[in-house]
Amino acid sequence: MNTLKSLSILAAALLCAGAGPAQDKSIVVKPLYNPVAIVNGQEVQLDVPYVPTRFPVVETMLKMAAVNKSDVVYDLGCGDGRIIITAAQRFGCRGVGFDLDPERIRECLENAKKAGVTEKVKFVEGDLFQADFHEATVLPMYLLTTVNLKLRPKILRELQPGSRVVSHNFAMDNWKADAHTELKVEDVTHDVFLWIVPANVSGTWTWSAAPGTGAQGLEFRMDVTQKFQFPEAGVKIGGADATVKSLKLSGDKISFVVEAPGKAIVLSFDGKAFNNNIVGTIQGRIDGRDVSLPWKASRNPASIKPIDDEPAWWN
Repeated sequence: MNTLKSLSILAAALLCAGAGPAQDKSIVVKPLYNPVAIVNGQEVQLDVPYVPTRFPVVETMLKMAAVNKSDVVYDLGCGDGRIIITAAQRFGCRGVGFDLDPERIRECLENAKKAGVTEKVKFVEGDLFQADFHEATVLPMYLLTTVNLKLRPKILRELQPGSRVVSHNFAMDNWKADAHTELKVEDVTHDVFLWIVPANVSGTWTWSAAPGTGAQGLEFRMDVTQKFQFPEAGVKIGGADATVKSLKLSGDKISFVVEAPGKAIVLSFDGKAFNNNIVGTIQGRIDGRDVSLPWKASRNPASIKPIDDEPAWWN
């Protein structure tokens, strides 16, 4: 999403923010705030003006992120705390909110007390760019595209694979969302984007078929390039080229099919990536014989490449 469109959407959101009553009476709502805060007696310019996310949008964000009791929800620029308070109320999960504006933090604490979730949530007065959110499993955001992009390397670096990032109205340029939906609230259209943080599976992977399975002697090498959640790979079996099909990555889960017609090999691989290993299973056929065996691949650490790149609109 380009900057002009981002500003247009924000302008519409600002108008929407002041319309209609709050839908959750446990949360105190003020319609609109200036993009400045008083911190230690000094006026500080905020990166994003505070605009309350409408409650139907909050519900959609939490639903798309599939929030459950075991999650830890971090909200960067938490405003009045409504997203993590709602998550704690609905699902019993923990939540942490960051906001630079001490007035917003006071509202968060008041709202959490009224909602009866003070033991589930906490709020930190501080810069969202300095926030430590490595334990988050769900990261909701209502920021600007430019701010999302500043956070993007930190998100990919610090969040565990499989964590969900969900954004109201603003995307992340060339990091394509895994899911996107639109909803209307009082005749204003809102976009909600979802990303599942991918494991970095780039690099060179090698493995051998286990002896005694009818597939012994097969040495595999797979070279993977990756941009965000989209890997591409080439495979060799015993030094000969094979074909990779249906390569998919979701969080830390990877699957693909390897075919080598000359050797009558068709194998399906499913595994979970962690550090420099993939552990899983192989199913398929080799020379007309069914194969089902455990799978463990190892990666050369020196072959790993970044999966992020410079946003396209910066060029």
